[in-house]
Amino acid sequence: MSKTSFKSVAFLALLQSAAGHYYFPHLIVNGTKTPEFKYVRDVAPNPDGTYDDPDGYNGKEAPVYGEFDTKYMTDVRCGRDGHKWANTTETASVVAGSEVGFHIKEFKDAEFNNGVFHSGPAQVYMSASEDLATDVGDGDWFKIYYLGPEDDTTWATAGATQINFSIPLTTPPGTYMLRLELPFPIKDWPGHSQWYVNCAHVDIIGAGGGTPGPTIKIPDAYKNEDPGIGFEDGVDFNKGLNNYHPPGPAVWEG
Repeated sequence: MSKTSFKSVAFLALLQSAAGHYYFPHLIVNGTKTPEFKYVRDVAPNPDGTYDDPDGYNGKEAPVYGEFDTKYMTDVRCGRDGHKWANTTETASVVAGSEVGFHIKEFKDAEFNNGVFHSGPAQVYMSASEDLATDVGDGDWFKIYYLGPEDDTTWATAGATQINFSIPLTTPPGTYMLRLELPFPIKDWPGHSQWYVNCAHVDIIGAGGGTPGPTIKIPDAYKNEDPGIGFEDGVDFNKGLNNYHPPGPAVWEG
C-alpha cells in the first residue's frame, strides 16, 4: 500500500470513529444547565444508524457533512432536521449582556464522554425571529462569538464540555434563534468537513440600541473551498492554526 493510500485509509477511520462525535442539547442560562432539548431544538439521528449504541451514542451525535454544493446543506442551520422540532422547543428568557452557553451531551457509558474530540473553531450566531415555532433558519444571521485556536497546534475547544459566551449588551430585544456551530475542517477533501450544530430559542430582554451585522444567509455564505472549511496552505489539523481564518462574517460585539 502506498503512503498516500495508507494515509487516506487512516484518515477515513478517524472520520468514522464515533468516539469523536457529539452534540449540545443543553442551554446554559443563569449558570444553570437546562434540561436536554428544553430550549434547544432536537435533531434527528444519523439516517443509516451507523452510530447507534444503546449504552453510548444514540445516533444524534453524527455530524452534518459539509457538502455545500448540494441542496441538503440546510441541515447545517440547526442540525439534522432541526426545523421539525421548532414548534415543540421552549423559549428561554435571557438578559442582554449576560453569559449563556451550550453544554455537551453526556452518555450513560463514560467511555463516550470525551468532550469535544473532533475539534475545530466554535462560532455562535443569532437570527431575529418573528415566529420561532415556524422558523426554518432561512433569515439573516449575525455572528456574536468566535473561539479559535489555543495555540498554533491546539484548538481551544479540544476536550470542552461546554461553550460559554455573552449576548451583546445592545442586542435589540425580541425572540431569536441562537446557533452554535463547531466545524471540523477537512483539508484536501471537499464536502467532508464535519459540522456539529445546535440551535436554541431565546427571548432577549434589554434596552437594545444596537444594529447587529454584518449578516449572512446559511448555508449560502459557506463554500467548500473557503479557507476556514477546507484549510488553506500551511494550515492543518494540528499545525499552523494561528493562521486559520474562520468562515462567515466578523463578530458583532454590540
